[in-house]
Amino acid sequence: MLLPDLYQDNKSGLKVTESGIEGPTIEIPSVWRPEQLRFGLCFWDRIAWPSLNILPSPESAEMDFLNSAGVLVRPEATLVPNLASPGRGFAETYFNAYQNLEKNEPGRWSLSATAEYDLKLFLGDHITKDRGITVSLHRAIPIPTRDVALHDLLEFKQKRDPELLALRAELDGYKQLITSATDRAEAFATQKDLIDEACKNILRVSREHRMPIHISDMSFGIELNRSAIIAVAAAAAALPDKTSLTGVEAFLASVGVIATSSIKWTAAFGISNKMKAKRQSPFRYVHHLHEELDWL
Repeated sequence: MLLPDLYQDNKSGLKVTESGIEGPTIEIPSVWRPEQLRFGLCFWDRIAWPSLNILPSPESAEMDFLNSAGVLVRPEATLVPNLASPGRGFAETYFNAYQNLEKNEPGRWSLSATAEYDLKLFLGDHITKDRGITVSLHRAIPIPTRDVALHDLLEFKQKRDPELLALRAELDGYKQLITSATDRAEAFATQKDLIDEACKNILRVSREHRMPIHISDMSFGIELNRSAIIAVAAAAAALPDKTSLTGVEAFLASVGVIATSSIKWTAAFGISNKMKAKRQSPFRYVHHLHEELDWL
C-alpha cells in the first residue's frame, strides 16, 4: 500500500498539524507522487491507495487507466477522529486500511514510502524497536522516471515479467534465508550475488526498451526475534569486503555512470501487533532516487 509522500510539493488535500508536538505539518495529498506510483507498479501486481471520505476523489486519467487495467485498489477509509492530534488520527486511518487489506489477503500486502521518516510517522505507537532487520540496496534498483507513460510501463512489465519476478523472488528470499540459514555469512554472499545479477538484468532490459529510469536505493524490512537479529548482525559483520554489487557497478560504468552499488543489513524496527498470518514478503519498503538515465 502506498503511503503519501510528506515531502512532495503538491499542496492539494487536507492539511493537519500534530497538536502539542514539535514537528512538521502533515500535507495529505489527494494524488500520488509519480515516481512512487511507478515504483509500485514496476515491482508489485497491485497497489492500494485508500480513498478517504473527507477528501474529494480527484479526476485522474491515470487512476481511470489503472482501474481499468485491474492493478489499482482503492479501499474506502473513514478518518479516525483524534482531536488531540489530527495527524495521528490520519496515520491510524492509513494503518487501519493496511490491516484490513491484510485481513482479507493475509501476508500479501506491504507498506511503501519514499522515506523511513514517513513510515515511522504513520506507524507511530505500533513500532517496536529491535524487532527486525533492514536490508538496503544502494544505487542498484532501476525505477522508471515520472515521464514514463503508465501504458508503456505495464507493457514493459508484461514483456519483461521474468526479469522483474526474478528480482522480487530474490528480495523475498532474504526473509527465508535470514530466518533459516545455518551458515548465514556464506548464504548472504550467495544471495547478494543473485540480487546483483537480477538488478543488472533489469537495468539491461530497461536500456533495450529505451525506458528512462532513476538509479535508486531500496530498503525493505523483515521482522525477526532478538536472537535472529543477533545472528544476522554477526553474519553481516563477517562480510566487510563482500557487499559491493559489482555486476551493477560494471553495467553502470559501461553506460558512463560511476556509482558505488552495495547491499547492507542493519537492525531496525518492527510492528507491535503481530499479524497472525505467515508473511510471504517483507512488510515495508522505502526507496530513494539518485541518478536519472535516459537511454535515448
